[in-house]
Amino acid sequence: MMKGIIIAILVVILIGLILTILWPAIMATLGAVLGFYSLKKLLETKSVGEKVVYGILIGIGALMILTNLKGAIVVLVIAAIVYFLTKNNRNKRNDNNDTFDYPYNK
Repeated sequence: MMKGIIIAILVVILIGLILTILWPAIMATLGAVLGFYSLKKLLETKSVGEKVVYGILIGIGALMILTNLKGAIVVLVIAAIVYFLTKNNRNKRNDNNDTFDYPYNK
């Protein structure tokens, strides 16, 4: 019984620490998503009223990113790590791979 209570308290403390440390990254990510979505919608809309609303949302997204610069840096570092881990590395040693690229069977 006592062991379960201690584990529950430690889990709550762990969740609190994760949210405290990662809160700027979460907010910067939300700002980037809001800004990107608003920019896509701004380019699609025709009416002036919608363009004003989406322009304001882009500004709010930019402010969310700027107020959480530490989180934005964390998001950029994580994105760079994911990019370089998933990048398709081709073999660069064989440069004459295009010798037999002609479609002979057509």
